Amino acid sequence: MEKRNALLGEVHYRQATVRLKAPADANAKPNTHTFVIVSDDNGGMRYDWYSGESYLEELSIEGASFRSLRTFFKNHNRDVDSAVGRIEETRVDGGTIVSDVWFGSGEDEQNIYRKYDEDILTDVSIGYQINKYEVEEREGEPDVVTVTDYEIFELSAVGIGFDKGAKKREVILEDESEVLARVEELEARFGITYKDEQ
Repeated sequence: MEKRNALLGEVHYRQATVRLKAPADANAKPNTHTFVIVSDDNGGMRYDWYSGESYLEELSIEGASFRSLRTFFKNHNRDVDSAVGRIEETRVDGGTIVSDVWFGSGEDEQNIYRKYDEDILTDVSIGYQINKYEVEEREGEPDVVTVTDYEIFELSAVGIGFDKGAKKREVILEDESEVLARVEELEARFGITYKDEQ
């Protein structure tokens, strides 16, 4: 642990691969995407410039704090012009951390929203500060650093993923009754009637 004391207080960024074919649920707001921002299989290799060694970094889902996570940016540029969305809710869900992002109505914001909608963009990235961690030293293999206390302060649209286990939320409808229930919900929500042409 001593050889990695320099990690305390460090700020790291990691991308999460995300994909979405449909809203997370029938009650999802228009102009909103739900992202898995930390998956249950989020380990990734890092390089420790102080020790000159590579190590495997894993984020503990239980150790995350996200109380200051409010705005969705692009490319880690946390300025006024790079703010493209509002983070409506972040929560632990099924061993992952997910965020619901509402995109602004401006041309830039809607352009990014459409890129996610059309799977042109699939990835997001979190910025976080490390407060506590544990080191598992392994003979002949990179050490495992488990970050047990960290503050997620940023979520951004990016081009390349890091957390390969994180996916954008999808709805998987198992049987015909679920499909029909979903159709009824959408009809009620949008005031339309589905007509089966067959």
